[in-house]
Formats: sequence, C-alpha cells, structure tokens
Amino acid sequence: MNFDVFAALAQPGFSVTVHNVRLIDVRPAEDGHELLVVEHAGGTRELIGGGLWNEEFSRRNVGRFGYIVPAQPFGLELPVGACCFRDYLDQSLRRVPELDSDYQEASGAGRVLEVIGWRCDAQPYGFRAPAGIIPGEGGRFVPDDTIPVTLRVPPEFVRECRRVQMTPEELLRSFVGDLAGIQNFAVCPRADGYGNNGSDERDYAEAWLHRAHGMNAVNLDEIEARELEAGEKQFEREDFADLLDDFEGYGGNVDDLFAAVQALVDKQGEISKRNGETA
Repeated sequence: MNFDVFAALAQPGFSVTVHNVRLIDVRPAEDGHELLVVEHAGGTRELIGGGLWNEEFSRRNVGRFGYIVPAQPFGLELPVGACCFRDYLDQSLRRVPELDSDYQEASGAGRVLEVIGWRCDAQPYGFRAPAGIIPGEGGRFVPDDTIPVTLRVPPEFVRECRRVQMTPEELLRSFVGDLAGIQNFAVCPRADGYGNNGSDERDYAEAWLHRAHGMNAVNLDEIEARELEAGEKQFEREDFADLLDDFEGYGGNVDDLFAAVQALVDKQGEISKRNGETA
C-alpha cells in the first residue's frame, strides 16, 4: 500500500509539508471554506482549505506550483484536515528528495544541519538548502553563519519575557534582528530565521545601543578596511612564498633570487629617497 501523504495532513499534531504541488482550481465548499483542487505526483486531489471562500482572492494562485501545509487555526475553528497552498516564488523550483542529505557541516559554525535537495531552472543539476526554508529566486538563500552564545539571564528578565508571552530566547532573537537591521526577504530567505519587526523597531534598537554604549563605539568601516588590506598583504606574501618554491623546484638558485629581489629593493629605496629630497 502506498503511503498517502495527504492523509497525514489530517492527523492532529503532524507537521507535514507536501511539495511539488500544482493548484488546479479553487471552489467554494459547502461550509463556506475553500475547496482546493491540486495535482501531485501525477494524480489530483480535493482538499479542504483553511480560508473562507472569497471570489476575488481565493483563485489568485490557480495554475501555480508550490506546497501544501496544515492550516493554522489562529483562534478559529477549522474543518478536520484543513490545509493551505503556498506558491513557490520561483515557479521553476522543485523538491528533489534524491538529493537529500542527513547532515552537512554548516560553514563557519562548527555544527551540522539537515539539508534537503532542490532544483530550478537556474540550477538544473540541483542543490541543497537547509531544511525549514523555501529557496527564493534562482534557488538563492542566505546560509546560517550564526555563532552559539550561552547567556544566563536573571529571573527579572524572564518575568518581562512572560509579560509578552515569549521565551527568553525568542525575545533576545527578536531584539538581535532589530539591532542588526536584518532583512529576511522571500527572494533570498535566511536559513538562520532572523528578521526584524519593522523600521521603527530598528531605529529604537539603534538608539538604545548609542545611548547605552555609544561611548565605546569604534569606526568599524575603518577597522574592516585595515583588516581587508592586511589580509590581502598576507595573500601576497603567501604567493611570493609559492613563487620561491616554484623557482627552487625548477632548479633555480635561491641565493640568486634573493640577490635579484634585494637589488630591486635597493633601487626602490633610492627612488623613494630622491623623491623625499625633492618634495
């Protein structure tokens, strides 16, 4: 017996996502909800939608490809098995389970993440993206380069979190997103899940930082420019070391090379000295 993934959508507590679905039609159901007609894996199904039928908006995604997820009640009573259709921003995007990998090391984070396979017109041979995000245009996404931070918080802070019905982690993540001015767009979603709460919240977070810690501020642009220059010089030194190895490997005399370089240095020193005297 083949597994019916759509039947799993009706199971309470199941977090199921059905990909590579095309929405064929949307009609009004008897109870006033939407009736979704979808095509998946060569077959068609009728599903109860989580929204109420609206002649102007219900059919806006007909003909598009996307995925099906269980509908969220948000305080409303929903029919059993109610679900929602979400369209892919890139309509050439398709899930490719054959490319799934259990774990892949996340760059710079020293962690492992579950990754799943995709393909699209821009990447026809497929690619992998972290589970939990839908890649954007051309399969783009921002990788998760977050670093782990362990912080003990006092009960007074925990109480403030409870006031707004959030965990300490949720509240701190929300503030981090505003202070860093993080944008999380559908065209290139972030694998770390960070975003911000709006322009006012970003301005208030920045104002708090300057008010509380502005006296310790440094010019990051200048520091990063110096670090970039130092990195480029280090690459040049490594390239010169490689040239030395190549020269020696081709049978050259290292002393002759050093003598030639020293002559160039002496000549450049004389030019610099003359320029200083005439300045």
